Amino acid sequence: MISNHQDMINRYAGQPLYRQLSDVLETRLTRQAKPGDKLPSEAELSREFDVNRLTVRRALDELNQRGLIETVRGKGSFVATPRMRYDMSAGSDASFTRNMRELGHRVDITVLSTGIVETSERSDALQTAQPLFVCRTLRLVDGEPWSMSMTSVPTERFPQLARQWAGDTSLFDHLLDHYGVRMRRAPRTFAASLAEPEEAQHLRIRVGAAILEMRGLNIDQDGSPVAAVQHRFRGDHVQFTVDLG
Repeated sequence: MISNHQDMINRYAGQPLYRQLSDVLETRLTRQAKPGDKLPSEAELSREFDVNRLTVRRALDELNQRGLIETVRGKGSFVATPRMRYDMSAGSDASFTRNMRELGHRVDITVLSTGIVETSERSDALQTAQPLFVCRTLRLVDGEPWSMSMTSVPTERFPQLARQWAGDTSLFDHLLDHYGVRMRRAPRTFAASLAEPEEAQHLRIRVGAAILEMRGLNIDQDGSPVAAVQHRFRGDHVQFTVDLG
């Protein structure tokens, strides 16, 4: 438990009261807490700092948005696991799973759904008008939900993929082992988003929590398109570093 000694917040004068409180709590977490520690309840913080519970709630929301705490309905707020740095560079292997494992992390993949999707018009990115094999997956890193992904692959190039790949390996490894195709990253687009109900359930976050969405194209060794990808990462778990060189 985090100790409940009184902190002075007048040093943050000039800021809204909830921001003053969130800054004081952030300092306390940095000095005293470790991931998984439970914060005092809203009522306890309200009494300690002599502010109303709405102010406390806004301060906790602020800490949640900064990725410092996680709030679990019915259980309270807990110190969050620090964001993990993920390095990317143009032309690097498009394998999140391999990259994380090389850093010593355990990665688990759960296939949420697969299917063949008919395309009514040509997909310019994948250069095909044929049906696409589309899979949706959930990835966990060290047992913690990390991201939900949707990957679309042209069936005319990989006609047996739907029958061959069962999700027991990463799609990167499967295409490399069975087709000799080594996927590499083409340009990526990043955007801020909010968690929708289904992904909030899978990622164990609240509806409307911060999501970092990444879209892009994976290409093969010759520069031909292999897969269109969409990854939606927990905003409180990941920090991307992109090499522009």
